[in-house]
Amino acid sequence: MIIREEFFTMSDGIRLYTRMVLPEEGKKFPIVFMRQPYEEKRGGEPYPIEAYQDDLFLKNGYAVILQHTRGRGDSEGVCKPYQERQDGLDTLEIIRTLPFYNGEIYLVGRSYLSTAHLCYLDTNPPDIKAASLSIQTDRMYLRNYRNGCCYDYCNIKWWMRMLKNRYPDQLPCEEALYRPYYKIAERIFGEDVPEYTELLLHDTYHDFWQKQVQNNVSEQLQIPVLLTEGWYDFYLDGMFSMWERLPEETRKQSVYVVGPWGHATEVSKTAEYPLANGNIPKDWIVKFFNSIRDGVAYQEFETGRVNYYTIGGDFWTTDKKGTRETKLYFQNHYKLSENADVSGTKSFVYNPEKKPGSFRYHDIFKAEPAGSIDGVLSFESEAFSEDTEFYGKIRWHMKVKSDCDDTAFFMRVYFVENGASYNLTETITTLLQCDENYTAGSECLIDITTPMIGFRIKKGNAIRVDISSHSDMYVPHANVVGHWAKVTETKTAVNTVICDEDSYIVLPVCTE
Repeated sequence: MIIREEFFTMSDGIRLYTRMVLPEEGKKFPIVFMRQPYEEKRGGEPYPIEAYQDDLFLKNGYAVILQHTRGRGDSEGVCKPYQERQDGLDTLEIIRTLPFYNGEIYLVGRSYLSTAHLCYLDTNPPDIKAASLSIQTDRMYLRNYRNGCCYDYCNIKWWMRMLKNRYPDQLPCEEALYRPYYKIAERIFGEDVPEYTELLLHDTYHDFWQKQVQNNVSEQLQIPVLLTEGWYDFYLDGMFSMWERLPEETRKQSVYVVGPWGHATEVSKTAEYPLANGNIPKDWIVKFFNSIRDGVAYQEFETGRVNYYTIGGDFWTTDKKGTRETKLYFQNHYKLSENADVSGTKSFVYNPEKKPGSFRYHDIFKAEPAGSIDGVLSFESEAFSEDTEFYGKIRWHMKVKSDCDDTAFFMRVYFVENGASYNLTETITTLLQCDENYTAGSECLIDITTPMIGFRIKKGNAIRVDISSHSDMYVPHANVVGHWAKVTETKTAVNTVICDEDSYIVLPVCTE
């Protein structure tokens, strides 16, 4: 095994640290190429060869090239997140001149490491033969927003990490998260960072997002791709969007794997429900590349399909199943029933300055007991009479009202097993997203869907749905009209669920 560490010079003269690891000297190899911003500066200290002793790519005859992205690790320049296109293209040109290059390049990325490739993949270089892209999307609007509601201040803590070299004297995040939120960067970094602030100001999917270089990469891909995602990752909508937009011929050669994970590709150590079969083989990527090189069928998962882990069932399956829809109505006595209710309403108080704080995310968690938290309404179904499997999006159709001119409504779905509730999926919206003419006191119809989910309810177990106006995943709604990042005042809202024939969820029941 040979390690070479060099600086590749980009077209503008900036030098990027690049590590090349070869199985042996004097031969040509297929190359696995990665670009990442997360290694710390080594300052010329040699990278330990022992770190690659168990590398599966090297053991299978691939050379590995890893580069620190601009302004990160040992690379020169100023870090500007998501502006990776030219550096990626420049590096590919240099790789083609290397003496061990055999004409084949395979891309590997996870999270931002996938973005570093997506920024140039619309060019479809002919020597890139396949890619493994995990927990990332080409449509970043779907990473930052759901129905106009902002996720985690557009990942501000990640931005702080990325810009640490650029702004070493940062204000602690907790001291900067107050309204108006569009001033967050100015408070943390001492000056505005437009590339971050623009994310906060553009809460609808229009030209700002559509013009990003990676936005439509998926429908242009001409290489087989292995997409890997987790049911509990916020990128889930974006990853399914990527899969669905692949050209038909590309999708036939590609694979999509969805496991019981958050922003990872393995079961979390903090998972609060047993996921015995939730991990996949460590060599799933190298076997995919080998199958492409050898022209044989991929054995680990089925190509052309979504391969997914069934939450609550502990087994893997594919999306070949047919489905039928079944409704469960919200009953006034906190039940979900196949029969509609006309008996009244349920209200709760939502104060954006005093959040419930009960909706954790990015993992499977045991929920607080139903009805135990102020500001959260819990509805539970009767026990199921037989094992029932579900796959698809859960439709949330509910009649609501508020004493404010705008507010948020949040829904989380759980399965209930042995008296404990475990999260499955969730979604959120605002009243003005559902009705642009909404006014306080009037009724509004929510009609949206959750992200995709595959799960099983075992005989004797149940489904629970929580309704509130806040989740730790999202920026708290101010209960006032105006752009969420610009408003400064807040109100306390009394929000109401109307239990009648218009308030129900639609579940996608598998029929095969």
